[in-house]
Amino acid sequence: MVGSAQVLIALIPLIGVIVFGVLAFFFMLWDHQKQMLLIDRGVRARPRNFNEKLLLLGIVSFFIGIGLSIFFMLQSGLSDSLLGGIIPVMTGLGIIVYYIVIVRRGD
Repeated sequence: MVGSAQVLIALIPLIGVIVFGVLAFFFMLWDHQKQMLLIDRGVRARPRNFNEKLLLLGIVSFFIGIGLSIFFMLQSGLSDSLLGGIIPVMTGLGIIVYYIVIVRRGD
């Protein structure tokens, strides 16, 4: 593979993390502004339900990891690059298990 292609492939995860960070920042900023606007208008805001967002995050991470695992398996077989897919799969699975435990506990 050409050196410039390897650089581009190496930059893809970094760019993904940066884009996710920027999107998360603006989501939190807009949510904060919405809450402040509701408080200024005297409207009682609904309590936040982080459990549903946590489940969504776990499911998305799990399926992104499945897709990456399949891609890396087809690309290079069983190699170290497969960790790029296994890590999000296990992270998503851990979040989903945590969600199930929290819901059963009733919090």
